[in-house]
Amino acid sequence: MRAVHIFFRRFFASVETQQKSSPKEEMGGQVSRGAAQSTKWRVECCRRAILVPALLFGLIAGPADGRPTLDADRAEAKYLRKVLSFVEWPTGPGNPDESFRVCVAPEYRITFPLSEELRGLKVNGRKVDVQMVHKDDNLKNCQLLFIGSGEPKLRAKLLESVKGAQMLTVGDDAGFLEAGGVLEFVVAGNTIQFAVNHPAAKRAGLKIDSRLLAIAQRVLTEKTAAGT
Repeated sequence: MRAVHIFFRRFFASVETQQKSSPKEEMGGQVSRGAAQSTKWRVECCRRAILVPALLFGLIAGPADGRPTLDADRAEAKYLRKVLSFVEWPTGPGNPDESFRVCVAPEYRITFPLSEELRGLKVNGRKVDVQMVHKDDNLKNCQLLFIGSGEPKLRAKLLESVKGAQMLTVGDDAGFLEAGGVLEFVVAGNTIQFAVNHPAAKRAGLKIDSRLLAIAQRVLTEKTAAGT
């Protein structure tokens, strides 16, 4: 996170320098009100472009050279905790005392970071329970499924087994959205971002908050997601 803080300090320092260096000093004249307002507007736009996603989610540091296992998993777990606040699951019959099941399959490396990050959290009044799932027939009872495999056939099999379920499917390998998953984590530089398959979310009965969609790196629509 230190790199993020340094970036912000440098960015705002550069903005302040530009504001102090007025054309008045360079040209010996007076800056017009319109030009000053235009400069202020551009600065404010830049400021908002960075601060909106930062305030909503925070910039979460990720791997700089691919996917070191532990650091990346912890970053994804932190992001996923925030994502849960911006997804609405359909209400329906059921026992409110039942846990909100977050399932991990078939690779379980993220299970411990998720358990740590989601400890004590409640979704729709239900306590979150992180579980490793070993059989496909147990997946139907999950509200969120993290698929930790980029192997196409296995990924396709898991997504097919939960087709039609009211479930948020999450992955972190390229092509996850195109395979029919709902949310895909994406490594961008030294941060972790995400992409959303909006039609897949609708088919699962999930309502994605527009603020989440607004800061997604990429959003698949009905047109772009055709065939997934």
